[in-house]
Amino acid sequence: MLSVTTMPMPGVLRLRALHPLIEGDGSCSLVYDLERAAVVEVPEELQFHIAPALETGDLDEALVGWLVNEDLLTGEGGTDGSWVASAAASSELAGWWNPGAVYCIDGELHARIDRAREESALEIVRFVFQHGFGTGRIKLHLSWGGSYPGNGLMERIVVEASRLAGRLGQEITFELTLDAAQVTPARADFLAGYAFQVRLLCGSFPAFVEGRFAKRPLWSAEPVVRLLVDRLGDRLTVHCMLDRGRLLDLWEWAKGAGIRHLDVTTLEDSAIGDGMTRPGRLRELRNDLLALSEEMGDQLAAQRLPVDYKPLTRIVDRLMRSELPESCHEPGSFAGALPIADSYPRAFLERFDVLSRGALETAAGEELETAELPCHGCWARHVCGHSAYLAAAPEGEEGREFSEDGCALWRTEVEVALRFYHRLAHMDPLQVRRFFTDLSREPASAPGLREDLGHLGVPF
Repeated sequence: MLSVTTMPMPGVLRLRALHPLIEGDGSCSLVYDLERAAVVEVPEELQFHIAPALETGDLDEALVGWLVNEDLLTGEGGTDGSWVASAAASSELAGWWNPGAVYCIDGELHARIDRAREESALEIVRFVFQHGFGTGRIKLHLSWGGSYPGNGLMERIVVEASRLAGRLGQEITFELTLDAAQVTPARADFLAGYAFQVRLLCGSFPAFVEGRFAKRPLWSAEPVVRLLVDRLGDRLTVHCMLDRGRLLDLWEWAKGAGIRHLDVTTLEDSAIGDGMTRPGRLRELRNDLLALSEEMGDQLAAQRLPVDYKPLTRIVDRLMRSELPESCHEPGSFAGALPIADSYPRAFLERFDVLSRGALETAAGEELETAELPCHGCWARHVCGHSAYLAAAPEGEEGREFSEDGCALWRTEVEVALRFYHRLAHMDPLQVRRFFTDLSREPASAPGLREDLGHLGVPF
């Protein structure tokens, strides 16, 4: 990515943070503007010139004229760091609880409750509603490290949250992260009856066995997936790890299993088995991702809803929501910590406790060391979410280490997502909106749950 800090700019103009999306022949038809989360088309006469010019800083008159017209060479100032004061104010509100577990998108407040005992979980629920004024919807993300906490605790969280939501006239939804091994038919029925969304952790998708009659080996998670697809439908997100398996094989399996939402974490070679490098894997992944995005685009163009491949659609969704609500920037706002994620991945910040007041004051007064924040100079940092995986080490262990191989895989996802985002901009906006309507926004007071909670005395 071009570094603009040492590059002379004409007059008072500055070049925005840009990343050219380079084709196989060296041309560049699209440029990603990090600051505005925009993908800009490059005129044909500049496509072989713009990438080397941005790299060297040698901008001729034609290129400068186009950059100015697109507001890529701009007199607009950068960010002023006011998010620090906002986040510090939020930290004072929480005190005993990290506000980094809360963020606001389009008037919807999201809160994570991780590995909490009953009293702590209920206290967090009350805290969220106490400070969640002005948000019409609240979503609670619940996780006990993949374990199932029991129907009793789940029911008490639903009852308390639903009571508070009813009192304040807000809509509430719940998402539970659950390991496939924890699922039983009885638990599936409970989750279906209470309108839970479920993120199912399925482990590694098996690779095809080589041989004359090659086929995929039996996978213990598959019966559980089919059970929850039947019980939950669109409310199920299946999460898999991709190591030696092929992405296109996983994609075909997901379509055959009736999965609507598929999330995948791709592991670098060093994290798999003997750690041996597999030549051509990055190119294979890129080709598979391009094939997936092409199929999703073709399905949407044909007025059909494709499988939601989260690693791509999540990035597109972030680009679509790049304009934050004004309320998120107000000092003391409960969602004031959100702008931090626009500079560094949130989970990575939490790993280094940057959301503590002391660290925030340090961040406000001096530059953070680049060595401590490997994401700082990455062109994909605003939309890459894989730092969450790096921060999510097993309990009692240190966080996983960053690796250039892993980041190369994830930057490939971002690049393909940017191309998909650009294609969507030229499609039927109503169909795109339909696809990206967050199904998780279905309120917990939807038909079925209202009756289920009636006998528990929850007012609606």
